[in-house]
Amino acid sequence: MERHEIQSPTINWPELVRHVAKDQVVIELADGQVAMARLVPIHKPKSFVDLDKALRKLPPLGDDAEFFEADVQEVRSAMKPLVDPWES
Repeated sequence: MERHEIQSPTINWPELVRHVAKDQVVIELADGQVAMARLVPIHKPKSFVDLDKALRKLPPLGDDAEFFEADVQEVRSAMKPLVDPWES
């Protein structure tokens, strides 16, 4: 974690905020030896496009594909249908 002195005349606040957002780093702001605050990036929500990209990076099942499909079908058949699909 980077640490910056809040009394420093050389802090370029817009540049510091851009650095936190772009590089996804946390900056601790201090007054002398006392930590006063942290500047943290906002984590952007993931989209279905991100999920698709992540799933495509997974290795293929290969020989296990048929066993995996059988396991999924077994679990599905053992589950009772939900009355309310939003119920969890």
